[in-house]
Amino acid sequence: MTVLGVLTRRRRSLPKASVVVFLSTGAVVVAYGLLVALVIEPPLLGWIGFAIVSTVILCLGALAPLAFERTRVNPLRPAHSADRQTKLLVVADPHCDESALSREVLARLGDVAAVHVIVPVRVSHLHFLTDDENREWHYARQSMLRTVTLLREQAANATGSVGSDKPLESMTDALGSFPATRVLLALPPEQDSYWLERGLLAKARRLTRVPVAQVVVPSAATPTVDRQAGRFAQLSNGRPT
Repeated sequence: MTVLGVLTRRRRSLPKASVVVFLSTGAVVVAYGLLVALVIEPPLLGWIGFAIVSTVILCLGALAPLAFERTRVNPLRPAHSADRQTKLLVVADPHCDESALSREVLARLGDVAAVHVIVPVRVSHLHFLTDDENREWHYARQSMLRTVTLLREQAANATGSVGSDKPLESMTDALGSFPATRVLLALPPEQDSYWLERGLLAKARRLTRVPVAQVVVPSAATPTVDRQAGRFAQLSNGRPT
């Protein structure tokens, strides 16, 4: 099953989990309400307060499976290569400038025989309330394709894929199919970083025995001097940017 298939299957199971938790929490609230009505017999103001608290509890209960799904990571069994060749897994934020990212990867190739670039989908804090991630998925895919193309232009044996919206899960999923001997986390500057990338290096090292390094890559929104120079050269040669 592809990474997108796994992501789709998990997302479709989330509403069912929310319904189960909502109904279970609702049953407890109703039982508690009956107990209060028979034993305490509160005034009208007390019932209003009870209704408000019950509504908050029901909402939190329904959202809990969605929130925990965003942070839970179950590492897969890592794949093992039949040869002794060095393989590099790159986990890159889609906001990283692809030209700068490809240069960072090429600078670390050395004796690396193959590179796999995985770009996790990047979503907002509250995006888990909806099921529409098509725009973010396509943005991550375009970033991945541009990076892989740039690496292949430099004769690198590169492949790529789009990960889930959890960077750590994207890494462990990729390690389950790509027998990497090294992992490189490529993140944008801190002011442009993804909210699930905080402390990512330390967390990633706890999830795998494969050596994990991290590099900060300029954001695509803030072109570097090299990128501007490249555009100027293209214009000088009469080629469109």
